[in-house]
Amino acid sequence: MSGTAPTLFWFDRADERIGILHPAGAVEHREELGGEDALSFSCLETPEKYDRILWRDPSDGRWREHVVVRTDEALGAACEVYAESSLCDLLGSYVEEERVSDLGLYGALGVVLEGTRWQASVLGWFDTHDCYLYHVNRLAALRRACEVWGCEVEPAIVVSGGHVSSRTVRAVAALGSWRGARLEYGRNMTGCTRTVAEDEVFTALYGYGAGLPVVDETVAFTGGYRRKLTFGEVNGSVDWVGDDSARLLWGLPDGSGGRAHRFGDVTFADVEDPEVLLARTQAALADTCAPRVSYEVDAAALLGSVDVGLGDEVAVVDSSRDPAWRLRVRVVRRVRLFGDAVEARYSIGAVPRTAFAERSSVEARVAAVEDVAGAAGDTVAAVGASVAAIEQAAGVAAGGEVPALATKEYVAQQIAALDDLSGVEF
Repeated sequence: MSGTAPTLFWFDRADERIGILHPAGAVEHREELGGEDALSFSCLETPEKYDRILWRDPSDGRWREHVVVRTDEALGAACEVYAESSLCDLLGSYVEEERVSDLGLYGALGVVLEGTRWQASVLGWFDTHDCYLYHVNRLAALRRACEVWGCEVEPAIVVSGGHVSSRTVRAVAALGSWRGARLEYGRNMTGCTRTVAEDEVFTALYGYGAGLPVVDETVAFTGGYRRKLTFGEVNGSVDWVGDDSARLLWGLPDGSGGRAHRFGDVTFADVEDPEVLLARTQAALADTCAPRVSYEVDAAALLGSVDVGLGDEVAVVDSSRDPAWRLRVRVVRRVRLFGDAVEARYSIGAVPRTAFAERSSVEARVAAVEDVAGAAGDTVAAVGASVAAIEQAAGVAAGGEVPALATKEYVAQQIAALDDLSGVEF
């Protein structure tokens, strides 16, 4: 790998130049798609929390900016510094409630980044979507926008006059490119590990969309949401999609010598069209109907004599399989150690578990909200029936109508009325 150890320019929280940090040893840079982007090193100086580190990447000449988030200071020893990408600034900015409606990606990023010193840049064309942001920091809101619009983002830092002059969130359909790098796994090679992830294989998926509103017989909205959207009406009355080839290979024994589907489910809380939901569920199935495999490899094991960056594609021939696997997969994690030389190690293939868990946490929270909304709708229906029975038993109809969405307090009052027998003669 080309390049030498970078110079770490040191700034305070107000972006005023302090000087240069002097690492006591190698500097490690770890980055992964949709996840961590961090520097860690031992240092002769002791930077303060939220001090900023500006450095130029020797691999591609890009400026990078990191913020000190943790220091470990042992007496008589060098300070251990851990710094994250300056995108972590967005953790300190909050979205109370924003409904992004019928906007393209550029407009959505404008909403997400409003009030920050970050601006948006979008390369490529993206459909318009709706997105609801509620009680989240702006970094989580950015991750959510990436999920809804199907994009990947990276920070773009411009430096002039020895200071950062602009900070931009650059959004593209997919980071990286094809540079001709190749990996031949299983041919007397060292420095490479193949991992089959612990994620479940699903050969069939149920797909769910946005929570459907509660309406009356005139299709008028009565408040609340219940059952989530399904796609059976456009899929032969079946609310799931499956892969028969995957079923024969990875399915569960059915007790009769055959194989049954392994079922899972996926929720797209922003989808309100059954055909769109069907298409997105089919796309999700393609990622779940086979084991997630990744390869951890040293830079020296890659063929092609090219520097490989995050998101770049690598051609893999896995001759340990019969027949050999031939596939093109992406670099999903890169760890570099800058010292007397630059050492690099890559994860290619499946997204690392840390990044996958972080990214899907937003999806899980949205799905949880949808589930709660559906459960709340069912509860409202049940409470409505109970209140009707209480109304009839207590004779409260003469006192006025029971509210359509009876409150807990109202129900308690009616139960208390039933318990009060002081005016009843026996």
